[in-house]
Amino acid sequence: MKKHFYNIWLICGMIMLSILYCLPLFYNQNLRAFNNQDLLFHLTRTIGISNVLSSPVNFLNYADHGTMANTFYPWIFLFPLFILYKLTGSIVIGYKLFFLIITFATMVIAYFSVHSITKNRNSAFLFSVLYSFSLYRTTDLYYRSSFGEVLAMSFLPLVVLGFYQVIFGDYTKWYWLTLSVSALLYTHLLSAAVMVIMLLVAFICAVYSMNQLKQRLKSLVLSGTFFILVALGFIVPFIIRSHENSLSVPPLFKLQGNNLGDLFLFSLNNNIGMNSIGITTIVALVITIVYYLKHRANLSNFKHLIFYSAIIVLILSSSLFPWSIFNGTPIAQIQFVWRLNAFSTVMILMAFSIIVLPNVNLSKGSILSIVAFVVLINFSSLNALYNDPQKIFTNLTESRSTNDMVADYYHSDYSPKIAYGHKEQLSQPIDTINKDIVSKVKISPSTYTIGVNNLEKRSKRITVPVYYYKNQIVKLNGSVVKSSESSIGTTIIQIPSGKSNIAISYKYYIAEKISFIISALSTILLVIYMMKPKYYKTMH
Repeated sequence: MKKHFYNIWLICGMIMLSILYCLPLFYNQNLRAFNNQDLLFHLTRTIGISNVLSSPVNFLNYADHGTMANTFYPWIFLFPLFILYKLTGSIVIGYKLFFLIITFATMVIAYFSVHSITKNRNSAFLFSVLYSFSLYRTTDLYYRSSFGEVLAMSFLPLVVLGFYQVIFGDYTKWYWLTLSVSALLYTHLLSAAVMVIMLLVAFICAVYSMNQLKQRLKSLVLSGTFFILVALGFIVPFIIRSHENSLSVPPLFKLQGNNLGDLFLFSLNNNIGMNSIGITTIVALVITIVYYLKHRANLSNFKHLIFYSAIIVLILSSSLFPWSIFNGTPIAQIQFVWRLNAFSTVMILMAFSIIVLPNVNLSKGSILSIVAFVVLINFSSLNALYNDPQKIFTNLTESRSTNDMVADYYHSDYSPKIAYGHKEQLSQPIDTINKDIVSKVKISPSTYTIGVNNLEKRSKRITVPVYYYKNQIVKLNGSVVKSSESSIGTTIIQIPSGKSNIAISYKYYIAEKISFIISALSTILLVIYMMKPKYYKTMH
């Protein structure tokens, strides 16, 4: 009964804290998109998933050009936002409600992850607050609008728990590793790639100290196998479409970490927009280092590993690591070294919560004081951001006109590579692009239909401002015809003299459909296994 009462208070507390964290989003009717960052890209992507199960292209977003972005950027976790958008009639209101829910989910996942390791309520609760209110997460959400990274940060603590269970804890709970890394993949590909590398290195470091080695290796293989099966639904379309199309992708930048002194200074200032880890994380780091140096002889192998992991990731995110040697390599896809601050944040705060907090007898008053301090620090930083005259932003209102504006947003990522830099030509009507043509365009999510009258007495090639990807299906008067790519990445079609009807669409390959089915079935099996593990003990 006492435990039940505590859980009710815990959930209510997390709900209230989530509301406090997201309060600036709801403070007025506008939503601020700072520095033309990622917000509009993700909002139009959300509007475009109405037909994602039947078509890789939605013609009603990205200015009606038929961008295949959702094949290359995970879309599963857009569905809750899409539902909220439909229920509220506003993509802005839906976005605010969505991240209120995500913040609550982050707190629950964070609490569960640390409590599963420490069995200490205070440690788990303080970690959930420190992590959810961390500066880098706040920068990602409020300033950068980095949709994928914010979602990925929700699952990072669960990855640490999954690794702990397989390598040090109850290896029969290998499914947490599968579930968490799969969630990373379906939220943010770069975060998943970085985490997989980190897990491989951590495994190599930990393998010498593992007990029950055979059983743990079997669980690790089982976890990896299920991960691949669950991930096929994204991996297969991604590989197929990337291989057959030359795409415009996000630009690469020179890899260079911040000076470690600057990183600490920016963190102590707690300035949103500097991509630092924040004052609370720095304080947690200093306390953890002091405690570790005094008590390292009595710590478990896992605590040693998580401590050194936190220190190493912090160093990797600074200029102490020679990042320049990776320029021009696949590792440069990370774009910015400060992306590692998401991993620094989770590792430092988990090390603090697992190594230090369980051994500190904190009163309820002390815990509430820490929480109040964290909340006030967060409000102070957001207030400074919102009142900084040097910060450029676009105000998005909650009106339906914003929905239309978002859908018309032009973005070149994942369009044909040769289309880059041709925005003005892409925006021209068909009648302007082609001479002696009269046309009427009708657009649905999956089909771009053109009623066209060729005024010339002979057939001719016309250019349609729809991106050309392989496996494009073009029907001319009901019959499938060939199409080709123009010099700016759009579609060229040969039409006869007189009136014709053209329908352009895209379909998934059979291999893609099979991969979706395999992933869905594997996920269902994984959930069943998690709910009823006693029926599967023989697997171990």
